[in-house]
Order: sequence, then C-alpha cells, then structure tokens
Amino acid sequence: MLLRLLGAALLLFAAVDVFLTVLLPSARGVLSGIWAGGLWRVASAFPGALRHRLRQAVGPLSLVATIASWVVLLWVAYALLYFPDVGSLGYSSDVKFEGSDWVAALYLSGTMLTTLGLGDVAAQTDGLRMLAVLESGAGLALFTVSIGYLPALYTVISDLRTSAEAVSDLRATTPDRAARLLSEDAGMTLESVRRDVISARQHLLRFPVLHHFHPPHGQSVLGVVEGATMLWVVARFGLAGEHHAGVRRQAEALELALCRLVDDVARHVGDAGHGHGLDAARDQVQTVRAAVRELDDWQHADDEVDGAALHDLARTNAVMTRYARMHGYEFPSTDDEQPSP
Repeated sequence: MLLRLLGAALLLFAAVDVFLTVLLPSARGVLSGIWAGGLWRVASAFPGALRHRLRQAVGPLSLVATIASWVVLLWVAYALLYFPDVGSLGYSSDVKFEGSDWVAALYLSGTMLTTLGLGDVAAQTDGLRMLAVLESGAGLALFTVSIGYLPALYTVISDLRTSAEAVSDLRATTPDRAARLLSEDAGMTLESVRRDVISARQHLLRFPVLHHFHPPHGQSVLGVVEGATMLWVVARFGLAGEHHAGVRRQAEALELALCRLVDDVARHVGDAGHGHGLDAARDQVQTVRAAVRELDDWQHADDEVDGAALHDLARTNAVMTRYARMHGYEFPSTDDEQPSP
C-alpha cells in the first residue's frame, strides 16, 4: 500500500508540474525552476568567458533536464503502482526473463510509457491492464506535449529578442537621444515601445525559463526596459505645455506597462524594496530636464516631480540593476552589443 501511495504521489506531482509548466499561462513548474536555478549557479561558478558561454547553455539544458525528469517520474511512479502485483505478470514463452520483481515492474512501466508494446511481459489482471492502458496514454500525452512545447518556446524566444532589439535599436539610452527621437514622432514612438514592453512581459510570463537563456544585452529584457525607461522619463518629466499634453498621457500609459513588467521581474529576482534610490531617481529626472532645456523649440517641464512616478522610477532602477547583476549584465549598459563578462 505504501508503494502505491508513493507512486500515486509521484504521478500527481509530475502531472501538476507538466500542467503548470506547459499548459497554464503565468505559472512556473517546480522542476523547471530547480533545474534552471541549479544549472545557473553551476555555470556562474566558472570564471570569465567560460562562465558566459556556460550561461548561454543553461536555458536549453534546463529544458532537456525538465522533460527528462517528467519521463523518469512517470516511469518510476507507474513501476511503484505495478510492483505489489508483479507476481501476476505474464511472460512470453519465447523470452527468458531473469530480472528481479523490481526490474520487471520497471520494464513493464518503460514499455507502456514509451508505447513499445513488445508483449514479452504483460499484465494478467484487470486492474493492471487498465493501469497499463492509462500509462500508455500518459506517455503519449507527455511526449506530444513536450514536442509541441519546444517549438512554441523557441518561437517566443525569437519574438522576445525581436521586441528587445526594436527598442534597443532606437538607442534612446541618453536624455538627448530620447528627446530628439520624441521630437520626430513622439506618439508613434511611445506607442510602439509600449507594445514591445507588453509583448516582452507576456512572453516572460508564459515562459519564465526565458530568463535563463542569456542573450546579448540588446536582445534581453534589459534592452527593452532601458530604452523604454529613458523615453518614459523624458516624456513624463521633461516636457510641459499643451503641445505635449498628449505625449505625457502616452508616457503615463508606458509607465503602467513598465511597472507591470518590473513587478514580474521583481518576482524572479526577489523584491528590491520600496522607497530605495529616490535621491538617485530625482537626480536622474533633473539630468533629463537639463538635457531637454538645451533643445530648441521645446516647452520644458519645471513643475514639481510627481512622487508616485518618482517611486516607480526608483523601483525600476533597483529591480533591473539587481536583475542585471544576477544575470551578468550591466544596467544601464555601457555597451550596446554585449553583456558584461
């Protein structure tokens, strides 16, 4: 009875983990988190360029390890369910089977899980026959789901990197660059960047393992946040007057999208805290305003800085700096192309 309870528990755990990882948006299975985090710590223990190359392999390796873990869990779980009745198994007269009862249970479970159907070992009771049918269905479902999961994931990886590059290629990493970019077509620019921020958030929510695929800085979530933050700060804090009223409203919409993305990243890295870095954020706003004042034909904002928006800026800087440190980047970046070694 204890073996069957253990087998049922392993089976339930595997089913829930597959459901959370593959089928439930915005959820994360236990095994994928364990493998990704463990492999990342191992890769981070190596020095220099080797560490960087190993980190790039963490995402794919964690996927392989997670799927292999699901297979092993199902294999062992059903073997535990078979084991108490292994004496009732039937063996083909053409095959000499000399394994132990445990090997026989594992062998039957393996052939059912992979749907081999060799027939040299077969269930003789009604209960075991039904269990074997269930395992065959579970194995077919697991392999089908896994095969479908990988193409979907790599499509999302491409989409996330496209969104990041779209923002990074604007090179809106300094106040003057962001201001000049907004002077050309502020509405379209802010709306396009907001959509890229939303897209990046949805991809990371759907596949949290994307955090461990370690692309270059400009193709990562940092590339999205860095450019979007500078455009938001310039439009939100640096402009004034009726001419820019619509721009500031769009900046507020971009702020909401950024805050949602940063909240999700904070759950990945651990909350960086509230209220920290306000002085640095205030200095950042003043730097932006000073840069905007040097531009011609702009109405410059000199009003008091909104406290809630200042807190959002400080939190964005704190969370993304922590994320960059954990993943081997710099934030803000000092290199437009490659992450810090």
